[in-house]
Amino acid sequence: MGLNIRKSFKIGNLFKINKTKKGVSVSVGNKNLKLTVNDKKKVTFGLPGTGISYDTTLGGGKKTSGKTSAKKPTSAKKPSAKK
Repeated sequence: MGLNIRKSFKIGNLFKINKTKKGVSVSVGNKNLKLTVNDKKKVTFGLPGTGISYDTTLGGGKKTSGKTSAKKPTSAKKPSAKK
């Protein structure tokens, strides 16, 4: 577990910029309604205090890291010949 430092900058009553080690996000809104957009094109719309929120990713497709969760089909093992 490493040390994480978050810096937040408020601009007026409605805008807030959050800078973390992993990226940047911008929040617009007040305590009743908030919209957040981060640098990975993820948008979150939420009603704070209610537990209701909606997340989506802009730009359609997801980036893949090359790893898949689907299992590859296993080939049939040939019986080994013992001498």
